[in-house]
Amino acid sequence: MAELKGIVAAILTPFDENDNIDLEYMKKLIRFIEESGIQGFVPSGSNGEASSMRLEERKRVIETAANSKGKMFMVAGTGASGLPETLELSKFAESVGTDAIMVMPPYFFTNAPVQGLIEYYKRVFDAVSAPVFLYNIPQCTGIKISDEIIRALEHYPHLVGVKDSSGKLDSTLHYIENFPNLKIFVGDDHQVLPVLKAGGAGHITGMPNAFPELCASLWKAFNAGEEATALQERLSQARDIIRDFPEFGVNKYVLTFRGFPMRYSRLPLLNLTEEEKVKFTNRMRENGLWNL
Repeated sequence: MAELKGIVAAILTPFDENDNIDLEYMKKLIRFIEESGIQGFVPSGSNGEASSMRLEERKRVIETAANSKGKMFMVAGTGASGLPETLELSKFAESVGTDAIMVMPPYFFTNAPVQGLIEYYKRVFDAVSAPVFLYNIPQCTGIKISDEIIRALEHYPHLVGVKDSSGKLDSTLHYIENFPNLKIFVGDDHQVLPVLKAGGAGHITGMPNAFPELCASLWKAFNAGEEATALQERLSQARDIIRDFPEFGVNKYVLTFRGFPMRYSRLPLLNLTEEEKVKFTNRMRENGLWNL
């Protein structure tokens, strides 16, 4: 099994002018990310606009990614709001060779009882043998991956970790402290260094789509035992600027400076306006973060 640790790119899904997925672009993006020193990637996740795609589209994305992963490990995003879709995607991802899957809680029914959530996840674990990450992103799903849920699933040998995108450092550190046998990944770009110092397995983020060097340099410095505070500060600074713009549009815009054609987001997400492109570029340049 691939060593599941390091910087993991939550890759975007490139939609063309007709709202179709550009799979050739995606293959090229995966190569670009790998060559930039990133260890793994997630297709069909939050940054991939999975919730805006049809089931068959997600399958095409996952299969294309699995056939293009090179030396990186791949964690397919397979969570959906309904159990049938989650099971179908999870089994499909395993069949095409993903290294692991990542499953968020079923969203919409935010008042679902804990036992119902546990039974939901048990159905997933019983359906696949691939390593499984639980995905904690309560600001989007309305549901937290609680200790009770994890404890109820610990007997499954293929429960391998948790991605915590809550944005709360205390939450990520809690998982690390209380579940030492699991690989804990942080999703917040501001918290990478403290999480790594606490024993976290890595960082899953959309930042490596357009700015892989910012993430790869931090991981490399940390593992070499070098001081990485300044690198964390640069990553945090870039994240603060991006937050003021349509994030998914930022990645697709910046990649045009990396040799990629312009690609778009799917509604309800928006692309950058011409005015936003100028403002974003200027702010990045003013802060020494535009070295493209």
